Amino acid sequence: GSALESFKTYSADGKPALLPIIQIILSRGVGDGSLQRWLDTVGQWDFQRVVPAHLDGPLDIGPQQFVEPFQFATSGRNEVRFCDEDVALLREAEAGILNFSVFKTKLGYLRGTACKLGTGEPRVVSRELGLKWTPR
Repeated sequence: GSALESFKTYSADGKPALLPIIQIILSRGVGDGSLQRWLDTVGQWDFQRVVPAHLDGPLDIGPQQFVEPFQFATSGRNEVRFCDEDVALLREAEAGILNFSVFKTKLGYLRGTACKLGTGEPRVVSRELGLKWTPR
């Protein structure tokens, strides 16, 4: 595995994506249906372009392509298009020091595609905070 493999998985030939930290936040709205109601509403709009607040834009996409990155909300799993190794630190933080969230998600912690970027051994990121990430 390599950084190129990680980038290919992330970019998916230019398809729109949610940043993993945003997905963590949005996954809290799955249980009460608010995220799905918002997606249903936006999915009915007639548009051909989206200007994102982050990353590259504008994106020439319509409602169906806009809704695609949010499919985790209906899949029942908090899966991302990223390599699992790239989201492992966020998962460890979410399960550890950030586990104070008032609203828990029913979808579980973030999981990505195994890209075999690491050795599978835990890597210490912060000794002070006790953070490490463990690729699957």
